Amino acid sequence: MDARPFYSTLEFRDKILSDTKLEKRDLVILMCAIFIACIGLNLNNSVVLIGAMLISPLMLPIVGMGLGFSIYDFHLIKKSFRLLTTEIGISLLVSIVYFYLSPISLASAELIARTSPNIWDVMIAIAGGIAGVIGSRKKEANNIVPGVAIATALMPPICTVGYGIVYGNLQYIIGASYLFLLNAAFIMLVTFIGSHLMRHKNASIDLSQISSRMKIGFVSLFVLLTIPSIFSAGSLVLDYTQREAMSQFVTDQFPTHTVLSKIYHKKTNLLEVTIMGEELSQEEIEEITSNQKDFGLESLQVKINQVAASGVDDQKFYQYIEQYIDSKLMQNNTNNEQIQDEVEVVKD
Repeated sequence: MDARPFYSTLEFRDKILSDTKLEKRDLVILMCAIFIACIGLNLNNSVVLIGAMLISPLMLPIVGMGLGFSIYDFHLIKKSFRLLTTEIGISLLVSIVYFYLSPISLASAELIARTSPNIWDVMIAIAGGIAGVIGSRKKEANNIVPGVAIATALMPPICTVGYGIVYGNLQYIIGASYLFLLNAAFIMLVTFIGSHLMRHKNASIDLSQISSRMKIGFVSLFVLLTIPSIFSAGSLVLDYTQREAMSQFVTDQFPTHTVLSKIYHKKTNLLEVTIMGEELSQEEIEEITSNQKDFGLESLQVKINQVAASGVDDQKFYQYIEQYIDSKLMQNNTNNEQIQDEVEVVKD
């Protein structure tokens, strides 16, 4: 009896090869999973989303491609890639049909959250990939791989792309597609590195017989796949830092006022803040804007809209109050769209 708790590299390769066959039952499971995920996004229900990701089979071909690149196995790469593209195509088709027929056309907070990937998605994908490499190599049954599938959230972005296609929203299509690529690329990268570290010598896997040109080709292809994610991650860090700085600036400078809205116009680099409370004088406004440098926001333009509770008509007053309440409700319904005490970004 084999007492080893982990598959050897050859055993793991053979296991993935045997699993990369899209049989009818797997197709039904995939369609059910994507259908459940669409409902979860449509109804803004994170519990339903978790259920969909638990039965999602999308992790397997991504891990297979990462292992294939690690051992330079073109057959495994090709088979895993074919399975992944097939699963993505089927998932897109199901999501398009669902959102086309769904009577709920409003984008929920869960759905919007999949259109703006941030640096935390990169960190989750890396950590999830590490756990996935270890969990998928264990022979005994474990809950690591399903947990990774939930954490990295591969299925919801595909559903969001389907929503974007149905309603012709290019921003949703691009944002969600990139989130999926980001997660997949970093999971593959970690699988690639982890497989190298966990690999043991095996007579059936003789890397010395592989030409240097082929090795360079595989590595170059993988590097080209991950470079956009790495550069974007840096850009996301800067964007996230700027949002945090703007949010902190508003919080610190208006401690006695109610901030009704914070809108950042990215195209003009303008932060528009609407506040309610005691009216500020021009000198006070100038003093507030002069403090921007303390938050690293020297180049930012700030426009302050003041709404005095005693100086506004009832209709407009209640309109602002409704907007404020809506923003607070959205804070409680999402944890990934940067709505919590952050700035709404408008690209104009």
